[in-house]
Amino acid sequence: MIADQARRRARTGGLAATLTTMHDTLADRVLPCGPTGCCVLPEPALRDADRVWTGGTVAVLDAVAVERLGTVETPDGRLAAVRYRGAPGPVGAPAPWPDWLAALAGLRLGLSEALLDATVAHLGDRRVGDTPLLLQQMVKGALADVVTEQIEVKVRLTGTPPPAESLAALHRQITVADRMLLRLLGASGFVADGPGVLVNASELLADAWIGGEGWAP
Repeated sequence: MIADQARRRARTGGLAATLTTMHDTLADRVLPCGPTGCCVLPEPALRDADRVWTGGTVAVLDAVAVERLGTVETPDGRLAAVRYRGAPGPVGAPAPWPDWLAALAGLRLGLSEALLDATVAHLGDRRVGDTPLLLQQMVKGALADVVTEQIEVKVRLTGTPPPAESLAALHRQITVADRMLLRLLGASGFVADGPGVLVNASELLADAWIGGEGWAP
């Protein structure tokens, strides 16, 4: 349920707003960092935290150990990227890590679905000779592949969140779908204010909370 709520919210409301809502629903004032200590949140969500997650464990937050890595631009707001270098937990109950990763996958899937809508609209306005691009066989095949990836992720997110390892695979599927859509958009997908900005931000979220090369020290 939490993943579907994030998906619906992100599809119409954007990345930063949905991420803020996700963080606001957490029980504690917490910095939810991934297993490598990385975290990406709107600036206000970084303030006043007194607990930190490092994957599935919880620790008392040492504010001095929070390292600023930079910013992540999105169409609906700027996010701050940080890394926590303090001592690991655990303190009290374990972090609801699968729930967070499932909600994050729901968020990214909603963004991917919105990108699919925009791509279909874009291709519908373009023609090759007398034929709309949307009706080209290769384009239809690529769109079918994207829809298949999205449906598989949506089905897997229904009900109880899968284990963290399975959720990592779902995030990879979302990344594959997004990159296919960018290729269909051609150059318009990679301009400075184009959809590639949002796709890049979405991938960085997955890298931060699951682990990826983009966050190597």
